[in-house]
Amino acid sequence: MMMKIRKWACSVSSIVLILNGSAAFAQDCASLASDVGTRIADLKKKADTAPDDVESDYASATSKDYANKLFSRFEDLNKKAIQASQLINQGYNLAGYTSPFKEGQQQTKIPPVVTNTMSNAEALAQAAADDDNTKLDILSLRCSQSTEQTALSAYLAQADAGTVSSYEAAKYNICKVVHILADLQDKRQKLNDIRENGYPLFYLHEKEKKSYDGHSRTIQLKVDLRLYPVYPEHEDQDILLGKLEKIRLSYNSYFKWSDNNWTKLNVLQKLVDDQNDEKEVCWGSIKITSSVKADICSQVYNISTDSLKIKVRAKFKYSGDTHAVSLGTVTVPAPFGYLSDLSDMKEKKMQDLQAKVVDRIASLFGAYGDVIEKAQSWQKSCS
Repeated sequence: MMMKIRKWACSVSSIVLILNGSAAFAQDCASLASDVGTRIADLKKKADTAPDDVESDYASATSKDYANKLFSRFEDLNKKAIQASQLINQGYNLAGYTSPFKEGQQQTKIPPVVTNTMSNAEALAQAAADDDNTKLDILSLRCSQSTEQTALSAYLAQADAGTVSSYEAAKYNICKVVHILADLQDKRQKLNDIRENGYPLFYLHEKEKKSYDGHSRTIQLKVDLRLYPVYPEHEDQDILLGKLEKIRLSYNSYFKWSDNNWTKLNVLQKLVDDQNDEKEVCWGSIKITSSVKADICSQVYNISTDSLKIKVRAKFKYSGDTHAVSLGTVTVPAPFGYLSDLSDMKEKKMQDLQAKVVDRIASLFGAYGDVIEKAQSWQKSCS
C-alpha cells in the first residue's frame, strides 16, 4: 500500500513540474515577444521623422521651395503605393542625347522618362553608400521585397495587427529615404554623361546676302548651343537650385564674312543668366577683319521646365552699314529642370547632402538591427 502511495506522489510531482515548466516557458516567450514589439516601436519612432529630417537637409543645401517640390513630386508618384516594395521614382534616360551635334541638328524631343523601381533604388543607394565608404548593406532592409528576414517574418506572422502595422510603416519611411538617396546617386552618375560635351540643344547655320555701300556681301552665322554643367574656372560656380532661370546655356559661335575664313569664338559665353526679361542681349563687337566687326545677339523667352524659345542673330558692321543674319526663333524641347538638377551635383553642398542622407540611413540601421536580433532570440526559444 505504501509503495502505491509513493508512486502516486511521484506522478503528481512530475505533473506539477511539467506544468510549472510550461508556465515559465510561456512567460519567457511572452517576454521575448514583448521585446521584439518594443524594438519595432523604437524603430517606428525613429523612422517616422526620417523623411522630414531629410527634407530639412535638402532645404538647407538648396532651398525650402526646391525641397518641397522634390518631396511633393515623390509623394504624388507614390499615392497608390501601399508597401515599401511598390515605391518608385522617375528620371530621364539620356543615352543618345548627349553626343555633340553635327551642323544642322537640333533637339526635337524630350528624352524618355525612366521609372526607377525600389529594386533600382536599392542598387543606386548601395552605390552611394559605397562611394561614401560607409559599410551599409542596403539590401538587408529588404525594401524591394514583401517578405522579411526569416525570424522577423515568423514573428510578424503571429503578432497583433498593431505591431505589424507599426513595422510596415517604419519600413515604408526608411525605404522612402533610400529612394531619395538613390535619386541623388542617379543624378550624380548622369552628371558624368553631360560633363564633357554638355547637353546639346542645336547646331544651326544661316547665311544671307546683304548690300553694304552698294556692294553685295554674304554674311553667315553658326551657333552650337548646349547646356554645360561645368564652366571655366573663372566663371562663378553658383548653386542652381533647380531653377531654370539659373541654368547657364553656353554656345560656340562662328562668323563668316564674304570669302573670308570662318571666325570662331573660342570661349564659352553665358547665354542665359539670372534674368528673364525677354529682351535681346548683344555681345561684341568681335573683329572679323580690319574693317568688319560683328555682334552676336540672343533673346530667350517662353522658358519652362521642359522647353525654351530662343532667337540668335549676328549683326555685321561694315562701311557704315549694319545688317544681320538670324537663325530665326527656335523652340527647343529639353528637361531643363532635370538638367539643372544634374548640374547641381557638381556642387560640394550637394555632395555633402548625399553624405548626410547616407548617415541618416546608417543611424536607422542600429534600430533595425535590434529588431532582427530580438526576433532571432524569440524564434530560437519559442518557435
